[in-house]
Amino acid sequence: MSESNAQTARGALVTLRSRVDAHFDEAARAAGEQMRCAQTCDQCCHVDLSVFEVEAAPVRDALAALPAATRARVRAQAKQTQRCSMLLDGLCAVYEQRPLICRSHGSGVLLEDGRVEHCSLNFTDAPPAKANVLRLDAINQPLSVMATLWDGVGNRVALRALAAEL
Repeated sequence: MSESNAQTARGALVTLRSRVDAHFDEAARAAGEQMRCAQTCDQCCHVDLSVFEVEAAPVRDALAALPAATRARVRAQAKQTQRCSMLLDGLCAVYEQRPLICRSHGSGVLLEDGRVEHCSLNFTDAPPAKANVLRLDAINQPLSVMATLWDGVGNRVALRALAAEL
């Protein structure tokens, strides 16, 4: 990877993250009580995800900055459960550096096949407003370009593998 390409990819990732966060915040505000996401809700975290290396790098940095005891818990959890290895006591251990897919969980997302999905705890009375539905291709397409800029091929790594690296 060229350092220039990596810097470009990292900067673009920060920008895309801030846009997704802003979209999520606006969608949550507009949905009011229909969106029940809360700090300790981990409904969306009971999955085993992989991410592009461009997103893995800041997660690695966040993991390295954790206290040793917390890193040990993350590493142990990666071997014991099928939920996200970063989830400790209902909270994300790397929340500020969480991947884009995690930033979109809870809100309505438009899939490539035209279906809108959302957390089963949200929008139980009515579907999310169309203006507040996040198009996954609007995330995935630029993320794929960033991933290729990062390492030349767009390699992916499981979050469980990141935890095991500790």
